[in-house]
Amino acid sequence: MTARQEAFARRVALGDDATLVGAMESAGYSVEGSAGTLRNEASRLARHPYIAPAIEAHRAAVTAHEVRQPAGGKAYVLRRLREEADDPDSPPNARIQALALLARASGALEDASDREAKRYGATEEELMSELAARLDAYVEEPLDVTPAPASAAVEDSPED
Repeated sequence: MTARQEAFARRVALGDDATLVGAMESAGYSVEGSAGTLRNEASRLARHPYIAPAIEAHRAAVTAHEVRQPAGGKAYVLRRLREEADDPDSPPNARIQALALLARASGALEDASDREAKRYGATEEELMSELAARLDAYVEEPLDVTPAPASAAVEDSPED
């Protein structure tokens, strides 16, 4: 299996991209052509005799990892929704519902004024909590988003 095929299998299994075409592009494949042609090519690539088993192996590893993680429930649900939305064998209404839930979970349908209005009266603690929650959704290792004391910034500066 080539490096691009492996990258494609990993991207599909992790659900980092919203579509198979997105996974194909992220893996380094050319995505020039009509939308229909690209969808067909991405689907064909996902069914490739070497790639399909690799996707399943990566999915099994991801599922095993998610089961061990306390926050794995959300990641698992989002991954399953992406799978449902991309599955051409699923009924159209199920695919649309999965896309709607993904859009709601990602905030894709909110416009900037909605987000701004929510944050306008928020306290610093609420904003930090929201930031931490958003980072946790994307980062496996927890990050400390607590502002560093002013003295730490001075210590990091190079000396003359």
